[in-house]
Amino acid sequence: SSKLTMGLCSPTSALLCAASSAPAAAAPCLILSTLPHPPRSFLGKSSGGFCSLSCPNQFCCKQACVASPTSYSRRLAAVAPCFVSSSKSGFPNPADADPPEVGDEEHESTTKFDKVRQESQRMRRQQEEEYARKKDVFRQAIELDLEGEEEEEGNEDIEEKNPEIIKLQDVKDDIFLTAVNRVVASTTNGFKSSEQLKSEASGIPLTPVEGGKGQDEELEPEEISDLEGIIALDRGNAKEVDEDDVLADPSFDLDFDIEDKSDQVEEPSFKMSLSELLDDARVVPILVDGDMDAEITGIQHDSRQVSTGNMFVCCPGFSTDGHLYLAEAVEKGAVVIVASKEISVKENVKAVVLVEDTVSILSALAAAFYGNPSQKLTLVGITGTNGKTTTSYLLKSMYEAMGLKTGLIGTIAYYINGNNKIEASGTTPDAVTIQKLMATMVHNGTEVCVMEVSSHGLALDRCKEVDFDIAVFTNLTRDHMDFHKTDGEYMKAKGRLFSKMVDSNRHRKAVNIDDPNASYFIGQGNPHVPVVTFGMENMKADVFPLEVKLSLFETEVLVRTPGGNIEISSGLLGRHNVYNILTAVAVGIAVEAPLENIVRGIEEVDAISGRFELIDEEQAFAVIVDYAHTPDALSRLLDTVRECGARRIITVVGCGGERDRGKRPIMAKIATDKSDVCILTSDNPRTEDPLYILDDMLAGVGWTMEEYLKWGERGYYPPLRNGHRLFVYDIRNIAVRAAIAMGEEGDAVVIAGKGHETYQIIGGTNQYFDDREECREALQHVDELHAAGIDTREFPWRLP
Repeated sequence: SSKLTMGLCSPTSALLCAASSAPAAAAPCLILSTLPHPPRSFLGKSSGGFCSLSCPNQFCCKQACVASPTSYSRRLAAVAPCFVSSSKSGFPNPADADPPEVGDEEHESTTKFDKVRQESQRMRRQQEEEYARKKDVFRQAIELDLEGEEEEEGNEDIEEKNPEIIKLQDVKDDIFLTAVNRVVASTTNGFKSSEQLKSEASGIPLTPVEGGKGQDEELEPEEISDLEGIIALDRGNAKEVDEDDVLADPSFDLDFDIEDKSDQVEEPSFKMSLSELLDDARVVPILVDGDMDAEITGIQHDSRQVSTGNMFVCCPGFSTDGHLYLAEAVEKGAVVIVASKEISVKENVKAVVLVEDTVSILSALAAAFYGNPSQKLTLVGITGTNGKTTTSYLLKSMYEAMGLKTGLIGTIAYYINGNNKIEASGTTPDAVTIQKLMATMVHNGTEVCVMEVSSHGLALDRCKEVDFDIAVFTNLTRDHMDFHKTDGEYMKAKGRLFSKMVDSNRHRKAVNIDDPNASYFIGQGNPHVPVVTFGMENMKADVFPLEVKLSLFETEVLVRTPGGNIEISSGLLGRHNVYNILTAVAVGIAVEAPLENIVRGIEEVDAISGRFELIDEEQAFAVIVDYAHTPDALSRLLDTVRECGARRIITVVGCGGERDRGKRPIMAKIATDKSDVCILTSDNPRTEDPLYILDDMLAGVGWTMEEYLKWGERGYYPPLRNGHRLFVYDIRNIAVRAAIAMGEEGDAVVIAGKGHETYQIIGGTNQYFDDREECREALQHVDELHAAGIDTREFPWRLP
């Protein structure tokens, strides 16, 4: 053949080939493996193709080569007929080689492997004879007493004192691994027998040997020190072990778990007496009845979370009162009760503390119990109506780019040092959870914590005992009017974060100067605290974009900063994300972060769950899931989608039940004005009837639910005055499927309101629901949706 096919023959296969009785010509890979240094370019031919000619037992080969004076050329000549060459491969041509030498007659019936084995046995006999002749010298060197010992003669006696030699050429395929185990076992026996080699001497001159020091000569101090170290090491290594101990040794352990365990979170434990806790928290109770030395192992205000030894704080809430769950808390092991009402408790409660307001002192109790962890962190607080979540992820990445261990407390999840994720219960958790999270961060070496700070968290004193270092303001628009009642109260609640900025040496402020309320936030706290401003409209901002390029693939921004211009290419899409990028840059400037770390940190954030998240199932149109649930956020979202070049925008949006009713018509008006097609649906209706919520939303376009239902009876829904179309599906997954079915090439389908959320609150329960999963499933069944009657051709998109 003019071509050479290459294959691989493992050392194990070569050994098995050696053990077989096949003639030499049938196993050239085995024959050539006996060469001292076989060239890699030589390939041997076998019945299974071609195999590499690497030596399976290099130690035997070396012994054979040293022992035998046979020339390399003579060995090569013996197997020359096995080579195949190719004019293109560069392998040597046998026709150009010297004629092969005639082998000795005495070796005509002997294979090369037999020769190697014979030479190895001869070398071994030489070594044994050498040991027998000089045994006294060898034993004197290791300080063995020769008196009373009989010299062992003969190969049989010597073999009994040495580990068993496994002859691999006799090993068959099915017992190869067993042979390996026998080698390990014999090595272990060697370890056992070495116990007799322990020297009991310490600091004693060595017994003289040939060429060494005389018997009367003493060792030098350095030599004595070395000898003591060797003896100690020998004692440590000569401990009796069995096979199981050897295999169980950590050095034999192969860890195939590639997960990095160095950053795993370790939960700290805390204990404190009641008197110490009240003193450290500076709580002055009205009455304390019981043992002031009662030991407290934790603080809870949710009876479902109570465990043995906890303090239970009875806090009244919006829909219920913690005092009603006192019995449950005591049954689960609460030993101290803090209440603001007269209560009766069982005998196993060690103490009862009566205070005026349990809600106001909860933060102080939690902070004192967990050791005021916020004072041990660099804490960045972000407040504002929109942009908090994205900004928090950008800042977390920026601090990590600076080499700092960073935690995050936010809407989507809580993070402790990198990717250690804990599911979030809300934008700003309760006071106990905040302090416990920060204590866990401190315990695990966290240096920086980035925290979303909601108006609820500030108004309800959840952050009262949190020591912030940097306050960030993103923007202020209508939201949570069901709670704050007025815009003024809403802004005042947000301003509480900035009122904590009083130390001009330690504190910093970062403010969106484009927002009309910027001056209010700048003026809170100490006016001498340094402020870094940012914006896209006010060119006086410290951080300002000189150039912005938007697309459906990336956002490119050239930013002017007090430290110089920087170029940022981000996977976060849309104009609203430019604001988020500028916010992160402003904080970086405020803390004097290197510009390269600011850029690298921002660019490493490609996408954030439920924030302008693209759903890609290889469809011809864009599908976007976003958390926008306020009028301003929805308006910015749809403006961004339009700016990115969508041919047509199809929007699905709803409003939550038992929340701000005033924003419902506003949301519908924005959606219908900025979308070609709008589908109104439910979004966490809670205990409110979804049809009533939708009726409130329809008022934004001058419709009522009664009118819409009448049009439905006729099978035709009129277009809006602006020519856009509006439909209503009170079941959210049907609304999502309808929108996906309407999508055509170049369109953008926007599913707004829930984003990262994986639930739908119906009644008093959370039912699993994920907009992203619904979109993916709908995209995979578009044809079925069309067949079911949901088809774009059913609707007259344009007026005649």
